[in-house]
Amino acid sequence: MDLLVPDSLPSELQKGVNYQNLVTGQLLFHYRDSAKFIFALEIGRIRLVRYTCEGRIVVFQVVRAGESFALSALFSEIYLCNAIAEIPSRVISYPKSEILTALQTQPDLAISFLQNSCHKNHSLKTRLELYSINSARDRILQYLLTQVASGENNINFDRTYKDIASELGLSPETLYRNIAELEKEGIIHRTGRRIELITPET
Repeated sequence: MDLLVPDSLPSELQKGVNYQNLVTGQLLFHYRDSAKFIFALEIGRIRLVRYTCEGRIVVFQVVRAGESFALSALFSEIYLCNAIAEIPSRVISYPKSEILTALQTQPDLAISFLQNSCHKNHSLKTRLELYSINSARDRILQYLLTQVASGENNINFDRTYKDIASELGLSPETLYRNIAELEKEGIIHRTGRRIELITPET
């Protein structure tokens, strides 16, 4: 089920497709809004967050172009977080009632949806593991390790360090200080938003 290509979907799903352009900082939906749609991100970046009673931001997911999101809305009456555009974005929305009908009648679509959900569950597990690391330094280092592609040692971030700090549940000052310490220790090398993990010589 490729929600990014509406023309590839069954005709009954294509009828309810809608496109929405968002500016930076615009909310797509609020926590506890009635959950009527699921989404795919065509262009941009969306952050899914909740706010604690102390006013802290908890980042559930950073959605990038090419990804679908709010899939849990299929089985919930309300959205369980806020969706905020980090940069100008273009979203494709699908009525969840029509998605549910398609999943019930077309096994290939149901399997594709299940694969997508399993991938998102794995991403959530990784995030929970990061939050369980109390040491800010170790949490940051583990995060960097998860961001490196197989066989590579460079990371080119598409977001600001302030956004990354929020994603990790840290203050920007804590992130900056620990990155500086990691660089001083020779563990990383930083140039702007590019970080290189230094492999120890053997």
